[in-house]
Amino acid sequence: MKKILKAKLYKKRLAVDIYDYNAQVILNGNIGISEIVDELITENNEISREAAIKLINNFNQKVAEKVVSGYQVNSGLVRLSPVIKGYFTNKKWSPVVNRVDISITQSYALNNALSETCIELYNDMNDTFEFIDPLEQSRKHIENSQKYEDNNTVNNAAYEPACGIAFRRWLCEA
Repeated sequence: MKKILKAKLYKKRLAVDIYDYNAQVILNGNIGISEIVDELITENNEISREAAIKLINNFNQKVAEKVVSGYQVNSGLVRLSPVIKGYFTNKKWSPVVNRVDISITQSYALNNALSETCIELYNDMNDTFEFIDPLEQSRKHIENSQKYEDNNTVNNAAYEPACGIAFRRWLCEA
């Protein structure tokens, strides 16, 4: 089943170009651990709801404990790393400027899911005007880049610029 992410385009504020737009994801709502566990149980009845929620909460607590202890944690979905924000004056910590924060980057499972997600773009009248399949887009990009490479080889005199042809040939023959 293809995952489809819907987004609505809206004009940029104070944009110089009249064709500049931003996209805002159309959210389907909020979902938490309980709702996800309920969906998992309907798909697979091997574990109880209470045990699953307890396990996930314990996992989250352990991840938080490890991250704030200086570990980089890869959950399979995201990578969490502790970072310290702000500059230091006279080598002193300032609670106004400094804070401990967590850097969150997507991991393999999330990257993979994103690469397979299709995008539906909507205009101001909520009409779908474009459907983007990333796998199809990447296939076309690979084909186009191969065509570009074939047409722009050093030995292909038809695509060499007039300036520097002799130097390029001399360099390739040397």
